[in-house]
Amino acid sequence: MYKVMIVEDEMLVRIGLKNSVEWSKFGLEVTADFPDGLAAWDYYEREKPDVVITDISMPRMDGMELITNIRNLDKHTRIVVLSCLEEFELARKALKLDVSSYILKLTMTEEEIEQVLTGVREELDQQQNQVQGRAGSTSPDIELVKEKMFKDFMFYRIFSTEEFSRFVTESGLRLSPVRLVVCVMEVDRYFSLKERFHDEHGHLVKMSLLNILGEIMTSYKRGEAVQINDQHYALVLHFADILSEQAIVQEIHQLLEHVQDTIRHYFNCTVSFGISSVNGGYDSLPRQYAEAKRALQRKFITGPGQQHQGTGRADRSSVLVRMEQIRNHSAIKELLPPLKQKEYDQFLDELEGGLCEERKTLELTIYQFVQWINTHVYDHNNEKTLLVSMTEELETCDTLPDMLEQILVYMNTLVELIRKRLQMSDEITRAIDYIKRHYTDNISLQMVADHVGLSPGYLSNLFRKELQITYIDYVNRYRIERAKELLAQSQMRSFDVPALVGFSPEYTYFSKVFKKITGLNPNEYRRQTTLHDKRVQ
Repeated sequence: MYKVMIVEDEMLVRIGLKNSVEWSKFGLEVTADFPDGLAAWDYYEREKPDVVITDISMPRMDGMELITNIRNLDKHTRIVVLSCLEEFELARKALKLDVSSYILKLTMTEEEIEQVLTGVREELDQQQNQVQGRAGSTSPDIELVKEKMFKDFMFYRIFSTEEFSRFVTESGLRLSPVRLVVCVMEVDRYFSLKERFHDEHGHLVKMSLLNILGEIMTSYKRGEAVQINDQHYALVLHFADILSEQAIVQEIHQLLEHVQDTIRHYFNCTVSFGISSVNGGYDSLPRQYAEAKRALQRKFITGPGQQHQGTGRADRSSVLVRMEQIRNHSAIKELLPPLKQKEYDQFLDELEGGLCEERKTLELTIYQFVQWINTHVYDHNNEKTLLVSMTEELETCDTLPDMLEQILVYMNTLVELIRKRLQMSDEITRAIDYIKRHYTDNISLQMVADHVGLSPGYLSNLFRKELQITYIDYVNRYRIERAKELLAQSQMRSFDVPALVGFSPEYTYFSKVFKKITGLNPNEYRRQTTLHDKRVQ
């Protein structure tokens, strides 16, 4: 059994976690639990438990200090962080200290806890097998050990080149240090693939892809494949028997096309590759991996399903075709006044002129453009903004052509929605007009219902039926549009805005509603709007 220590100052959480989990099922045993980091650190120094599950905010010594102390003493103890949503940024920092995973205390489910503990047990077994492998023993799960060894060597240089070479030989891997090439494979539209296979945690996708890669690599006898993370895999190839670099390049493309065709056949999805140059010696693998990752970055411009090598300019044809469709989208431009149509084109000019810039810069421009569209067709569209769902769709896109395609879908949906809204009943039209004239007041559903001569219940049903939105959501969205104007066009403090658009002066609620609707908090929205205005000037 591996020993577990739980560190959590909230007694109910600590006791609940300790008693609600069948620890023996995972080969684990809770040997100690503490309410603060200092007591836990004293125990850790004496007993060296295999697993530490710790909160972040605690008295006497917080979780970050405890984790740092543990890592300074030992790099093999597996650590799981317990955190709240408001501590998420700290949890992310903790992950950089080689933390295995984190659990959100308020939303954790039995399935999530089991997944985390299964992963921790696998890591502990990998470490134990690794020690056995260095002693010359045969590992019972060479795939897990191989993945760990490749990552530790290529990313963290935990092992020397000599140790890695010895591991390759003792494990019987299909690898030679002569004429090596690293290919990084990215699964395109990975989140959609998981949804299609109802594979929430990606385990089925991982095992299936590793089986496919293993079979193909075996048939070519050219090297090894390992998973890097959910979406990325590394293929390390060697060509000791081929002297011609041109012949090597041809065989690489043949092998990768075989992988692409097989995955397309079995998964109905595509994969993209970044390919390094040819180099000799295992010590070149970290550099080659970085080179392959840089080549793969061109996928963002070119689109999915391609092989990338070198540093040449990415093919922009897919991007330019979609940008032209957006530029000539007459239906959406007709909803904008002439001056705004000019600004619409300026946005696209900025995007096209920035195709050589970093991915984050391009993504920022895309999000600003969508927000701009949402803002400037509000007179037609504020009944039901698609911005929230659109933002979620953009977050799943891994290429610029995909993002632009989503924008086209968004604009088409928006136009269709607006056309339907133009056929609203007289009661809803009058209700909306009343809200627009009195949105700064504390208007209730009863007040609006009295104005249009309906009962509150009937008017509420009309909002849902004709606008597919509740009354309060409609009012909130309209007020947020007015708030966006104030943030963009004035220098007033963000804290002064809520009361001017009909919200209570309490800023927290306003900020929460603002972020839900726009995807940004008020200050982030102001910074992005200011940044864009400076660019177009």
